[in-house]
Amino acid sequence: MFDAHAHLTDLPPTEATMGVAGWLLPGVDQARDQASQVLAERDSRLALAFGLHPWYLPGPGELPAELAALERRLASGRAVAVGETGLDKGRRGAPRELQRLAFRSQLELASKAELPVILHVVRSHGACLEELAAVDPGLVGMVHDFRGPIEMIDGWLRAGFMLSLSPGAIGRSELIRAIPSESLLLETDDSGWQQLPELCRAVAACRSCSVEELGRTTAQNAGRLFALGDGLVSATR
Repeated sequence: MFDAHAHLTDLPPTEATMGVAGWLLPGVDQARDQASQVLAERDSRLALAFGLHPWYLPGPGELPAELAALERRLASGRAVAVGETGLDKGRRGAPRELQRLAFRSQLELASKAELPVILHVVRSHGACLEELAAVDPGLVGMVHDFRGPIEMIDGWLRAGFMLSLSPGAIGRSELIRAIPSESLLLETDDSGWQQLPELCRAVAACRSCSVEELGRTTAQNAGRLFALGDGLVSATR
C-alpha cells in the first residue's frame, strides 16, 4: 500500500507500518513544507510535494513573496508534485480571488517544472477544471479526498487526473465503485497513517477485490503519476 496524501508530523515506525510502504507528504505553506523536508531527509519512504494550501494563504501583499519561495523549493528537485493547491468554496477558504490567483500561479509553476499537481477541491470542480484548461491542458495530477459528485468523475478522468479516496469515503459504495482501477489512489489525509489498512479493506470489499490487489494497484498508480523512485515503487508491489 502507498498513502498518496498524508499530513505527517512524525516518522512512522519502521517495525509497525502494517503493510504501508510509503507516504506522499503534501505541501501546505513554507514552514510546513520545510518541516516535511526534514522528515523526508530522515526516511526514504517519504516523498514530498510543495505548495500553498487554500486554507493557509498569506494576504495579497505577501503572496508574491510566498510564490517566489515556493518556486525556490521546487527548484531544489525534492518535490514529486506541486500542491496541495486548489479552490475551496467552504467556510475555511481564503478570499475567492486570492485563492484563484494562488491556484493559477501554482499551476503555472507545475507546468514550468513539469510536475503533477495535487488538488484540494471543495464545491469548485468546474472552476478548477477551467483553470487547468486555461493554464495548461496537459497538466496531470490527483484530486485528493475525492467525495464526488459522481457526475464529475468523467470530467476529471478526461483531464488526466486520478482520484484519491480518504477514510471519509467509507460507506459511499456507489462512489467507490465508480472510479476506474487505473485512476484510483488511497490516502489518509489528516486522519493518521494507521488508517490506511482499514481504508484499503473497506474499499476492496466494496469493489469485490482482494486487499492485496487493491493495495498493489493503487500503489502502482501513485508510482506512475508521481514518478516515484524504483525502490519505493518496487516496495509497494
